[in-house]
Amino acid sequence: MSPGRVRACIVAYLSGDRAVAACRSAGDCGAEVVLVNNSGGDGAGAAVREACPGAEVRTPETNLGFAAGCNLAAEGAESEFLLFLNPDAILGPGALDLLVEHLDRNPTAAIAGPALTFPDGRPQASVRLDPTAGAVLHQYTAWGYTKIFGKGYREYRAPDPGPGGPVPVLMGSVLLVRTALFRDLAGFDERFFMYFEEADLCRRARDLGSTVDFVPGATASHVGGASAARGPGKLAAERLVSAQRYVRKFSGGWRRTLFKVAFLIGFPPRALLDLLRDLFYFVVYRLMPGRREKARRKAREALSALRLLTVDLFRVIFA
Repeated sequence: MSPGRVRACIVAYLSGDRAVAACRSAGDCGAEVVLVNNSGGDGAGAAVREACPGAEVRTPETNLGFAAGCNLAAEGAESEFLLFLNPDAILGPGALDLLVEHLDRNPTAAIAGPALTFPDGRPQASVRLDPTAGAVLHQYTAWGYTKIFGKGYREYRAPDPGPGGPVPVLMGSVLLVRTALFRDLAGFDERFFMYFEEADLCRRARDLGSTVDFVPGATASHVGGASAARGPGKLAAERLVSAQRYVRKFSGGWRRTLFKVAFLIGFPPRALLDLLRDLFYFVVYRLMPGRREKARRKAREALSALRLLTVDLFRVIFA
């Protein structure tokens, strides 16, 4: 790959050494590296500058969130392509070259993404369908305890990606995007603080007549949740807010109203049932030898559900 063709845009929040590894991964592939450090003075910026001498670090005054952070990282880019790389993702051997070559060979393709794996090599979901109102209601509300939206939700979560080529949505962990198209779309929609921003970008790219292509020959390792793990309660609310904003953005009239009513009916009982379930398992695991870590995880999940029912309740309901 010729130098200067790709700018890697990495947005970190309390990601520590993972952000350094992600920046090094992109830099070793020949990409220009720009890190947006949303957590300010945690030392990640200095560590990245030391490990990747050519990297640029941008530190906003406040936590911008993922979408706005990506837009800041892309600002001023003169490269042909933008690589959006999560701070807990590492490019596989030759992955960036394969993604660039794919876009070079396919002028109608605007976005390309690799096959994702967990660090131990297990395959990870790389492709999704467009999120639907039914899928969101099934995943985040008590409607999920019924079979009404179950089939649509399963199809949304695990579509057959096929041998590669055009797909509806690529997971946002690793995305290579044409810079010109990114600017035509005015970047990521910053109303999505975190989550669903890649689904929105892919959908808008397709609306312009471009394709979003899965390139299974390219691979990347992705841990998942490196930033979210530092603030699970707060980010649970962000996910719910973004999910509703996405559905409303692409729904109109009575469908939007019907979705909101269904969400209002289904969300509080789901959050309450999740809280009671997590408290039950917390007690069970505390009483079982060798299950302390599971007990701690259930305690964190219970606190997250409690926050959704108290601190973040009105923000989620009236998103």
